[in-house]
Amino acid sequence: MNAPLSRVRLWAVVRKESWHILRDWQTLMIVLAMPVVMMFLYGYALTLDYKELPVLVVAPENPPVVRAIIERIDASTLYHVTATVPVLTDAEAAFRKYRVKAIVRFSTGFDENLRNGGRPAPVQVLIDGSDQSIGTLIRNSMEGILRTTVLDYLGIDPPEPIRVHPHVLYNPEQKSALFFVPGLMAIILMMVSALLTALSITREKETHTLQQLLVSPLLPREIILGKIIPYVVLACFDGLLVLLVGRLAFGVHIQGSAVLLAGCMLVYVVAALGLGLIVSTVADNQQQAMLMVMPATILPTMLLSGFIFPLSSMPIVLQWIGHAIPATYFLQIIRGIILKGVGLKELAVPIIALLMMDALFIMAAMKRFGAKL
Repeated sequence: MNAPLSRVRLWAVVRKESWHILRDWQTLMIVLAMPVVMMFLYGYALTLDYKELPVLVVAPENPPVVRAIIERIDASTLYHVTATVPVLTDAEAAFRKYRVKAIVRFSTGFDENLRNGGRPAPVQVLIDGSDQSIGTLIRNSMEGILRTTVLDYLGIDPPEPIRVHPHVLYNPEQKSALFFVPGLMAIILMMVSALLTALSITREKETHTLQQLLVSPLLPREIILGKIIPYVVLACFDGLLVLLVGRLAFGVHIQGSAVLLAGCMLVYVVAALGLGLIVSTVADNQQQAMLMVMPATILPTMLLSGFIFPLSSMPIVLQWIGHAIPATYFLQIIRGIILKGVGLKELAVPIIALLMMDALFIMAAMKRFGAKL
């Protein structure tokens, strides 16, 4: 026969557990702060309202109708004309030099063809298709802007005043896998590196095996490097697995240098491991480590790095935060190498940024770990 429920005993357990929660203030603060952080991240980062997409205009001549079209494109909230050039010799070189998402190219005699009305005036729109959603948006919206501006300029409604010829580079078939699979590598490497490294240190704290390091002649930097090296190998192996699966299952081929990609992957992994080690010096147990790694590394990597949504569509504060995230630069590197085949010269800025983060995170982890010891 079951004993009756005692309110006294029940209250004793509730009071004991409440005191346990209040004494573990680090976990309590993480649990209370995480919903607020996630609301801000999801509320501001999850947006498809693209704006100020950079556009290059190629105009051999400068008639009033071309000027009107350039002004109309630049006046829209969706686009921003970064430069106007008279001639285009290499489209891919222009994309890399001007860092634009689209190139609007007018033909010679464009104004004369419009006025004669004998045949439609051709306009070529070259689109950076490495981001499938942005590529589709440009393809659907640019033609409407061009046609509307021409009709307003002419003041009449001819059958077909212009003929737009869109051409998508880097991802002609607009496969979403070509955009997301390279980005998944940044997520997976960050998760494996930061989470497992943080858990390895906190696990030793819980099992008290870390005490053995206190009486050993090991230096803090030797302990840190000893912890990092195995996870560097594991994370790089995971990266190779992602590339292999992406090629076999989704048809993602590396257009650039595989050696350069491997080197950049190593640099990114070291930054992720440094973040995990910093978390491990703050957390007292594995539960705290997991709760801290999620909002500090994985969520920003998914939402604020450009993995799904471009930074340009986010508030300026989140853009600043995004530029402090290692995955932001690694995504530029991996998508540039895999989709566009860019080289070391074009990727110098993000590589240098990652190297600086490597030094900063590892030095911070060593300093904090030395203080703990």
